[in-house]
Amino acid sequence: MRRAARQHGVFTRSEALAAGMTPRQIDHRVAHGKWQRLSSGIYLTAGAPLTDLARVCWAALATGGAASHRSALWMLGLGPRTSQLEVTTDLPRGHHLTRIRLHRTTDLRPLHLTRISGITCTNAARTCIDMGARVREEALERLIDRAVHSGTTTIEEVVRTFLQVARRGRDGIATARAVLVELNPDLTAVESDLESLFVRLLRHAGLPEPDRQVAVSVGHHQFRLDFAYVAEHIAVECDGFATHGTRAAFEDD
Repeated sequence: MRRAARQHGVFTRSEALAAGMTPRQIDHRVAHGKWQRLSSGIYLTAGAPLTDLARVCWAALATGGAASHRSALWMLGLGPRTSQLEVTTDLPRGHHLTRIRLHRTTDLRPLHLTRISGITCTNAARTCIDMGARVREEALERLIDRAVHSGTTTIEEVVRTFLQVARRGRDGIATARAVLVELNPDLTAVESDLESLFVRLLRHAGLPEPDRQVAVSVGHHQFRLDFAYVAEHIAVECDGFATHGTRAAFEDD
């Protein structure tokens, strides 16, 4: 199969069926040793070595996800080979595969992915953000610096990816934020995940970005607006009642 050749000898049952094989033919080849079953629905052509790339390909295909974290770092040339296979997937909890560390998420988008040697993996920017949950700030800063200097990503892309996935409680976001604020001071103004979401919505809609943390005076009161289009006299606040304490305080603010 041509697809198997592009995937280091690894392929799925559905790919074999799509290539014209029948279920009986598939089972016959497995029974006679022409194909090796790696896991449910995943096979390796006879004679093909189970290389490191083949193992990563198997992990991605078996989970319907993408090689990520340290597996992605190795594929991107940003880290050493590791025996631990890591994959990001949207498989629900309850699905477990031995020898694979699963990172479950619902925010993995096509723009966060790339293909290397026929294998889907997270791109450098997304991998850097994901690694915020695995390493300390100093190590993450070195990783981002290495990724930028190798040409696999840019600071702007890392920041953009951060804004796309940042949300309260997400593993590693606090570490990534601390590092990126050092690299891009503009992020200091983005003080909440709701503000991050607002900025992402503006960019997605193709709208100009407003000024951030704008100081204004109203009578004898001083205020600081989350965002403002100053020339148009449009102010935007990105928080709810909890930030202001009570509904009365919210209305007053």
